[in-house]
Amino acid sequence: MIHPDGTPVPPLPDLRFVALDAAALGLEGARMSYMEAGEGPATVLCLHGIGANSMGWRFSLAGLARQARVIAWNAPGYMLTDGFAADAPAPAHYADVAVALLDALGARGKVHLLGSSFGSMLAACIAARHPGRVSRMALLGTSRGQRWKGAEERARMLEMRAASIGDGPMALASGRSDRLIAPDAPDAVRALVRNVVAATNPRGYMQAARCTDVVDVVEDFCPSIACPTLCITGEADAVNLPAVGRSVAEAIRGARFVSPTAVGHLPEIEAPSRTLGLLREHFFREPA
Repeated sequence: MIHPDGTPVPPLPDLRFVALDAAALGLEGARMSYMEAGEGPATVLCLHGIGANSMGWRFSLAGLARQARVIAWNAPGYMLTDGFAADAPAPAHYADVAVALLDALGARGKVHLLGSSFGSMLAACIAARHPGRVSRMALLGTSRGQRWKGAEERARMLEMRAASIGDGPMALASGRSDRLIAPDAPDAVRALVRNVVAATNPRGYMQAARCTDVVDVVEDFCPSIACPTLCITGEADAVNLPAVGRSVAEAIRGARFVSPTAVGHLPEIEAPSRTLGLLREHFFREPA
């Protein structure tokens, strides 16, 4: 199968599992799942969005594996990873689980962070909270969190999230997937996105929704971020508008902002060739 942009659609790696310290991390159980490709010398940790999982990094896992060990986590509450015990975990809780995963997999030095949407918010938290563990960072469909929007809009967003997952993940996939991509995205891209979204766990989804509700990335994390950062927000992103990504980039010293044309909220799936070029240039200094 070939993606409409000419990129071969690679098979996904097997799902892998590792045990973490559940009590120390506030998790209901020790099981963490992830996918992995490549051997290094660099390491890239991929952090998915609120309605996604490691399957959404299909092209990144294959496309960055020549230069790096690429690890795509499934956040607590996603794809057979045990969830948090608390109903409203803080971003620091996710960040600490991510670092614990890296430690458990022997990736104890600095890594590159690659975050999509909610995962971009978590990447910013990791870079601020654990600066010694982050080399470079790329934020796709860049999220600022929800706190900056005000109480009324935040309440509306939480109600929308609860309603969208209320009928289960298959209804979420059919009802919300099209909003995640550009209006004229090919059917093959729509199918890839729906397949990712359909795996969403309702409780994990709402834990992530409550987490992002209390965050403003610009105020909470950006002042403490020192690593080279690339923000990519598609011109057609209807979830986190380009102005949102630009505001995050402008708040991080030296960050670069790119807004690809005809791309929505998921450049890693919608435009893998262009996105991989930007990522290789940013992470590995290869020409885009």
